[in-house]
Amino acid sequence: MKNIKYSILLVIVIIFISNSLFAQRVLIGPRLAGNFNIYNQKGLTGTYNGLGITAGGQVDVLFNKNIGMFVNVNVFDMKNFGRSSTANNVTTDESYSLSYASVEPLFQANFSGFYFGGGTAIGFKLNSSGEITQTATGQAPVVTANDIETKSVRFDIVVNTGYTFTLSPTMAMGTDFNVHIPVTDTYNTPGISNSILSLKLGVALKFRI
Repeated sequence: MKNIKYSILLVIVIIFISNSLFAQRVLIGPRLAGNFNIYNQKGLTGTYNGLGITAGGQVDVLFNKNIGMFVNVNVFDMKNFGRSSTANNVTTDESYSLSYASVEPLFQANFSGFYFGGGTAIGFKLNSSGEITQTATGQAPVVTANDIETKSVRFDIVVNTGYTFTLSPTMAMGTDFNVHIPVTDTYNTPGISNSILSLKLGVALKFRI
């Protein structure tokens, strides 16, 4: 599995470097994003959602005045979600956490700093966990692990928009809003479709190379 992951990453990097040779402008730098996650599952009642964080870097390339490409390389992409419900004086809190390393090659249409576009995202699972906490009135909470088998690879379709602020001739700050629409299931539960829709708001400090 590791060899497959590295092969995919290597192909993406080679394609991107090849395209960058014809670039009019190349910016690179760290990127941080917050995400709001909405979990969906066939037949599920109630709303499961939560916040997470993404950390990594971004390469921003313009091939000409209006056409370009982003590649977000996320070394840590955390997705949390859960819900709380109360019945018969017992409160049940469910919480789930997943983390991925991911790569997002995105095409952009740029108009004087404002851009929109889209592409794909591929994520490789780093970790996953879940727990259920039940609390009855006047009693100590009872915590039970609920570690559902998670698929090792996820694919998303990404649409995004944002603006790049020029800070100096060699430095810029980019802001972006991304919608990650899931293509694959999150958990390995045959016959029960499930997925996480993510809304991401990010900022990157980029330097010209």
